[in-house]
Amino acid sequence: MSTNTNNTEVLLEENEKQEMSPVQNKSTFEKKALLVLSAVFVAVLVGAWGYAMRVRQGVASNSITTHADPSALIEVERLRNLASSQLDNGRAYFLLGSQSIYEKQKKEKESLLDSLAAFEKEHNLPGVPEIVKRIKDIETKGQEFFDQAVEHRDKKTESKIVGQFYQARTNPLRSQLNDAFDDIVHLHQIEIDKAQAEIKEAATQAETQIPFGMTWLTGSLAAIFLSMAYLVIRLSRKQAFQLAQQKRLYEQAKKAVQDRDETLFAISHDLQDSLNMIASTADRMATTPQGLNIVESGELVKSTVTTIEGLIKDIRDQKNMEMDGLTLRMDQLSIDNVLDNARMLMQPMAKQHDVRLQIDSVNPPVLAFYDNERVLRVLSNLIGNAVKFSPKGEKVVVKVRSDQKFVNVSVIDNGPGIPSSQLPTIFENFWQAKKTAEKGAGIGLAIVKTIVEAHGGTVQIQSQPGRGTTVTFSLPRRRPVGASMKKTNVVIKGNHAPEWQ
Repeated sequence: MSTNTNNTEVLLEENEKQEMSPVQNKSTFEKKALLVLSAVFVAVLVGAWGYAMRVRQGVASNSITTHADPSALIEVERLRNLASSQLDNGRAYFLLGSQSIYEKQKKEKESLLDSLAAFEKEHNLPGVPEIVKRIKDIETKGQEFFDQAVEHRDKKTESKIVGQFYQARTNPLRSQLNDAFDDIVHLHQIEIDKAQAEIKEAATQAETQIPFGMTWLTGSLAAIFLSMAYLVIRLSRKQAFQLAQQKRLYEQAKKAVQDRDETLFAISHDLQDSLNMIASTADRMATTPQGLNIVESGELVKSTVTTIEGLIKDIRDQKNMEMDGLTLRMDQLSIDNVLDNARMLMQPMAKQHDVRLQIDSVNPPVLAFYDNERVLRVLSNLIGNAVKFSPKGEKVVVKVRSDQKFVNVSVIDNGPGIPSSQLPTIFENFWQAKKTAEKGAGIGLAIVKTIVEAHGGTVQIQSQPGRGTTVTFSLPRRRPVGASMKKTNVVIKGNHAPEWQ
C-alpha cells in the first residue's frame, strides 16, 4: 500500500509540474520568435509606408515647374504686345496730334515698365534680369527718340515728316524688343522642356519602383506570415502535446489511486474472510471440550494464519516484481514435496467449506527446479480459490503430468466457471468475476502468473460457465543456465524469465 501511495504522490507531483511548466517557461523559442516577427512586421509596414511617401514626394516634386510656369509665356506675349502698342501709339500721336493718344502711349509705357519689374520678380529665371535690363535700355532709347520727335513737332515740322522720323528711329528698337522677348520665351521653353523630361523620368522611375516595392512588400509579408503561421502551429502542437501529457499523467494518477483503493479493498476483504474463520474456530474451541476438535481447530487457525501471511507476501512479491525484480531461491526438488505441503496447508480450509480436496501423488516421483515457498503459495492460491468457489460437497482435484522439459500441475474445480470474455484479463491485479466478487478480490491470480513466469513456466486457464475451471501451471525440469545443483538465487527483473538448459 505504501508503494502505491508513493507512486500516486509522485504521479500527482509530476502532473503538477507539467501543468506549471507552460507558465514557468514563458520565454520559449516560439514566443520569442513571434515577438521578433511581430516587430519585423511592424518595421516592414513602417518602411513600406515611408518608401511610398518618398516615391510620392519624388513624383510630386518632379511635377512642379516653379521656374518654368507656362503662364510666363502668356505674360511675355502681353508685354510684347504692350511694347509694340506703345510704339504704334507714339507714331500715331505725331501723325494725328491727338492728346488722348499721347496719354494712352504714356500709360502704356508706365504699364510696360511696371509689368517688367513684376515679371522679373515673379519669373526670375537665370538670364531674365539681363534681358529685362536690355528692354529697359531699349525703352530709354525709345523715350529719347520720342522726345526728339516732340522737339521737331514743336518747331512746326510737318506731322508726316515727324511721324516718319519717329518710325525710322523706333523700327530697329521694335526688332530689338522682339528679340529680347524671344530670348525670354527661349529661356522659359528650355525650363519647360527640362521639367517635362524630369516628369517623364519620374514617371518611369515610379513605374519601376512601385512594382519593385510592391513585390518586396508582398514577399516580406508572405514570409513573415508563413513564419508566424509555422510558429503558431508549433505552439499549438506543443500545447496539444502538453495537454495530452497532462491528461496521461492525470489518468495514471487516477489509476494509481484506483489501484490503491482496490488494494485496500482486496486486502480488507481477504483478511476479513480469514479473520472470520479464525473467530469461528475460536468459538468452536471455547464451546467444544473434545481434544480432537481442538486439534482440528488449531490446524485451521494455523492454516488461516498461513493464508494471511501468504496474502501479505503475495502483495509484497508482486510489487517487488514491478519495481526491483523477484529473487528466487531454487532447488532441485521432488514435486511431491510441495504437493504434500499444500495438502497439509489447505485441507483444514477445505473441511471448513465442506469441499473434498484430492491431490494425486506422482508415480514415479518427478524432480523440478523451483522455489519451494513461492510454488507452495501458487498452489495455495489456486487451491484456495477453487475451494471458495466450489459448491458444498464438491471436489477439488490437483493432478500432475510431465514431459521432458516441464512438470505441469493442474488445479480442477466444479465451481461456477468464468465467461470466455473475461479470460484474457483474469491474471490482472485484483481481478474478480462479478458473480463471485463477494468471495474475494482475486489477488492471488496475479501473483500466480508472476511467480510461475519468473520460474520460466507458463499459466493456462480453461473455464466454462457452470462447468468449472482448470488452471494449469508449469515448472522447469532442467536447471537454469549457470546455476549450481545447490541453493540458487535467481533475480528476475520485469517480465523476463531465466534461460534453461
